[in-house]
Amino acid sequence: MKSKILIITDLDGTLIDLYDQSFDPVLPSLKLLKDNSIPIVFCSAKTRAEQEVLREKLHIEDPFIVENGGAIFIPKDYFSFEIPFAKITDSYKIIELGLPYHKIREKLNRIRRDLNLKIVGFGDLSDEQVAKATGLSLDKASLAKKREYDETLI
Repeated sequence: MKSKILIITDLDGTLIDLYDQSFDPVLPSLKLLKDNSIPIVFCSAKTRAEQEVLREKLHIEDPFIVENGGAIFIPKDYFSFEIPFAKITDSYKIIELGLPYHKIREKLNRIRRDLNLKIVGFGDLSDEQVAKATGLSLDKASLAKKREYDETLI
């Protein structure tokens, strides 16, 4: 059996510049990888919504890992074999590794109440507040709030 090369990369500060959100410097490398049929798998704290925008801009169609390992999204017809324990949608086979967002929020609210802690997450903030706290544009803050598997705390 021949080995297959696969690139797994973080996004912020790796593929995307941490300060200006640019990815221009990596475009030649991405082209080289794509020209050689080397899959590029994003593995990030970013949400599915955030990653889908970037994947579309970069024309990347490989699987991706969202929200600190909360789930693996595999394009529906990417593999010719079945994937056990996959949730199937119109676009993806999803391997869910984390708890659903609403359950995380329930647990955080219980901890906040029981221990009288001042815990603030993205789910407690408006898009405008997330944008201000993170330096993201309003559009990007809205995408960052589309949590499915983890919560970002402020």
